[in-house]
Amino acid sequence: MAAELLSAGARATLDPLIDAYAYKPYRNYRALPRKRQNDVLRAEVHAALDADGGFAIVSAPGSPGSPGSPGSIDAPQAAAIVRPLTWDSAFFGLSMAKLSHVLRADAAPRAAVLSVIELALRQCRERGIQHVAVRIDAADADAIQLLEDAGFRLVDALATYIYHHKREPPAPLKEMGVLRLFQPEDTEQIIAITREAYRGFQGRYHLDPHLDKTRADELYIEWARKCCAFEWAEVVIVNDNGKGELHGWASYRHIEPVSKVGGIPIQGGGLGACRRDTPGAYAGIVRAAAVRIHAGGGVTECQTQLFNFPTIRVYEAIGTQFVRADYTLHAWLGD
Repeated sequence: MAAELLSAGARATLDPLIDAYAYKPYRNYRALPRKRQNDVLRAEVHAALDADGGFAIVSAPGSPGSPGSPGSIDAPQAAAIVRPLTWDSAFFGLSMAKLSHVLRADAAPRAAVLSVIELALRQCRERGIQHVAVRIDAADADAIQLLEDAGFRLVDALATYIYHHKREPPAPLKEMGVLRLFQPEDTEQIIAITREAYRGFQGRYHLDPHLDKTRADELYIEWARKCCAFEWAEVVIVNDNGKGELHGWASYRHIEPVSKVGGIPIQGGGLGACRRDTPGAYAGIVRAAAVRIHAGGGVTECQTQLFNFPTIRVYEAIGTQFVRADYTLHAWLGD
């Protein structure tokens, strides 16, 4: 089936497809009504298109259906949204992009979905992009198979847990050390803890044979630095032994555009780590973050790898609930 580049003034034609898409990321949070979920997904798609170099590929019109609905002659059956990754490209020294959304109507033929994925990758090659990442809902088995058919390979699996804002505050836990907010003089200890904690870590960057392993290690160090500088975090919480020696740390920020568009603050998306000899401190740090977020009327969002059972047990210990699973896949377009 044919696919084409979406013209700059035609993004409204994506609206029926966005509204009909079955795998909206916040559908199981029980925090946003369906219309707000539609609005959030629309805002995510528009943000990707507004990014410098962002573009969309849609299935070509002409398939049968009723006017104005996904699958009609005037609405696409499938779409692939791509945005370049400026920071990642500079960090790894190669041109990188994200296939931020693979949207499809319920009745979309597999060929229509595959066509938009394949043309999106061709467009990326023509624009000099060498590496493309995509995160896809684990329930969307058809899209996952089609991404693999197009050359993507699995590199990570994520589990998302939340603490709902309408529940009672998280119950107290047995805690160690002193919990407090970050101070600038904590930076070097946080860097050292992060460097040690992520030594030997097998994340999606490390599992990609096309990415430099040393740079993959340094990414988490740079992430920690940016959290300490409040570039990639709004709040940083630390746990120390009462004498200034840190046991561990964690950070969080508002997730956007969902917090503004959805009307409920959803906070998380940060990095954290503990010393290897004080892993028990992490539960107290995560609970402290959840208590602060809950007090502000927000939803706490925690993510980790599906096989990171020690961290999942920490999330469960403070009462979070499992709401989402995603796979991350990478495609290499270079020589």
